[in-house]
Amino acid sequence: MEDWNVKLYRQFEKERIQPSIDLVNRIEGDSFKRIIDVGCGSGMSTMPLRNRFKEAEIVGADSSPAMLKQARTTVTDVNWLERDCSKPMNDLGKFDLVFSNAALQWLENQAGVIGNLSEMLEPDGILAVQIPYFSAMTIAGCIGEAVKTYNEDIFKGIEKDLFRSYSPGFYYDELVNYFSKIELWQTNYLHIMNNHEEILKFCMSTGLRPYADRFEEADRDGFYKKVLNEIKKGYNVQKNGKILFEFKRIFFIASK
Repeated sequence: MEDWNVKLYRQFEKERIQPSIDLVNRIEGDSFKRIIDVGCGSGMSTMPLRNRFKEAEIVGADSSPAMLKQARTTVTDVNWLERDCSKPMNDLGKFDLVFSNAALQWLENQAGVIGNLSEMLEPDGILAVQIPYFSAMTIAGCIGEAVKTYNEDIFKGIEKDLFRSYSPGFYYDELVNYFSKIELWQTNYLHIMNNHEEILKFCMSTGLRPYADRFEEADRDGFYKKVLNEIKKGYNVQKNGKILFEFKRIFFIASK
């Protein structure tokens, strides 16, 4: 896939940063010495970590050069690293807190990644993760309906680039292999959008990226119009003209 469109991603910064704030606020304890933000992106998720754990050494790891470039301007006193977070990162040493906000869904073998992250923890360390529950959302169905109108050859092999969001039960079954204490919950955020077009724009930099990359630039607008048409079918307009865009997210905090 093409690298991330950071400017487009940050247009809904308020909505994207809130889950990381909520996850950071749920973590117990303040004496962490080393923290890593796995899939740190533009640094939005790292900011709440830096604001709360002021004395900790923080590492931010991500595979996107464009995102890391933005991250270096978002938070300055963090060690930013370009890394493939789907691979073991034991060479970075042990951490008191391994944190990941809206990143694991892009990794193909999430079960294996959870195992890798558990190995990076100190004996009394904590793993804290948030994952969009995209497959359970209306927008996933909207995209699916639009995709059906094209020849399937256009999207051949796209599975490796797509969001992978599983049920809370999947994550629980993987976590119990490594952790004895697990907190697991789901939050449904209701983003108030001015129109259906804003829902489309919200997803253009994330869930729609792999599909849009299959089209030449001149043909992408046609694809986006089809998705927008499905969004208009799937999301009701409120009495004041606003749209409630329900975004489901799975959270877990685990320790050994």
